[in-house]
Amino acid sequence: MARLAALLVLTALTASVAAAPAVAQDQPEKAKQEKKPKRNPDVITMDEIDDVRNQVSNGMEIVQRLRPTFLRTRGATTMMSGSSANATPRPRVVLDGSPHGDVETLRQISAISIMEIRYLSGTNASTKYGTDYGGGAILVTTRR
Repeated sequence: MARLAALLVLTALTASVAAAPAVAQDQPEKAKQEKKPKRNPDVITMDEIDDVRNQVSNGMEIVQRLRPTFLRTRGATTMMSGSSANATPRPRVVLDGSPHGDVETLRQISAISIMEIRYLSGTNASTKYGTDYGGGAILVTTRR
């Protein structure tokens, strides 16, 4: 009787060990399926904005929180301080396809109305909007 009980326990242990590798193999597949898609560093999507919408009040706060790199100046710099002729251009804001002003105008755009914020490099912005956009462009799309 004791041998029969020992045999049953051994059989149960062997079955559970044999099943364990199958579970371990399924876990990487589940992890791949649950993996979030890689975010675009030049776009703040509505899903990302919705995640912080209750914590911010305007477009500037959204950008500062989610993509502060949009606000960094890029391009030529000067060694002489105070020389505005060679100053690094700052990004300009385009609201629903129309020029809106400099970066500070993001403060005037309510966070509730924003659907997407996209950054264009200086080269791409200059090509699309003209030479005033050498510092890039921050494109804001609102709910119309």
